This record gives sequence, C-alpha cells and structure tokens, in this order.
Amino acid sequence: MTFQSCVITKECQVSEWSEWSPCSKTCHDMVSPKGTRVRTRIIRQFPIGSERECPELKEKEPCVSQGDAVAACATYSWRTTEWTECRVDPLLSQQDKRRGNQTALCGGGVQTREVYCVQANENLLSHLNAHRDREESKYQSTSKASAAPFLSITFEITGR
Repeated sequence: MTFQSCVITKECQVSEWSEWSPCSKTCHDMVSPKGTRVRTRIIRQFPIGSERECPELKEKEPCVSQGDAVAACATYSWRTTEWTECRVDPLLSQQDKRRGNQTALCGGGVQTREVYCVQANENLLSHLNAHRDREESKYQSTSKASAAPFLSITFEITGR
C-alpha cells in the first residue's frame, strides 16, 4: 500500500454581515451633511487550495442623521480685536541693553491684536455683538478692561 499527500480544497467562508453601525454624523450640518456607517463580517474558514480570495470584510456607506432630536453641529469662527496703534517702544525694549547706544529704527513699529476662536451660532453671535457694543460704549467713557486672549499674535511691520 502506498500513500500520497493531497489537499482537500476549501473555499473561504465568512459570517453574515453585522448590523450597520450608527451614523458617524451625530449633528445636523449643511456644509457636510453626510456621515458614514459601517458593517463588518469575519472569516469563518480561510481558503485552502483555492484560487479565490475571501470577500470584503468591511462595508461603508454614506448616511445622514435623522430624527427630531438631531441638534445643529457646533461651528467655530475667528473673532479679532482691532489693531493697536503702531508703536516703536516694544522694539526698543528688545534691543540689547548692554550696548550703550540704542540704534534708531528705520520706520519700523509693532501693531498687535487679539484673536479668539469662538463657537459660532446665531444666538452666540448676536450676544457677542451686543457685548461688543456695550464694551465700546464703556471704552468711550472709561478705560477698557481686556480679558486674556486665547491666542495673541504680534506682527512686526518694517519699512524698506
């Protein structure tokens, strides 16, 4: 009696698809209204001696969150204060004090403004505008108190 090895061919076997995942978009947004939902399956039997590969294990499709409970997405925008007047003293204070002679600046100066990232929606923007108007009216009668900015940017303007 002689023996010979052989391979019993087995095709790939996969499970049924899972349920679709919830939509990745959990709020309503007109700019990018669609999210993605996913379903998966697993390999139950890897192919043996078969030329055919297993089918896809993940499937995606676009979706839109639906229902009355879907809130509007938070959006953000940049708000800035007005530029300050052009000033030379910040530049002079940065010069090397050990050098006896303070060199003159050739038409250069510094202007600053504060930049804020704020959540933007209609109610908030109208509140901010009303607040700004109140602050501006206070500024005309007293000195303006300023809150610490989230981000402060300084630009140097130099003449050529």
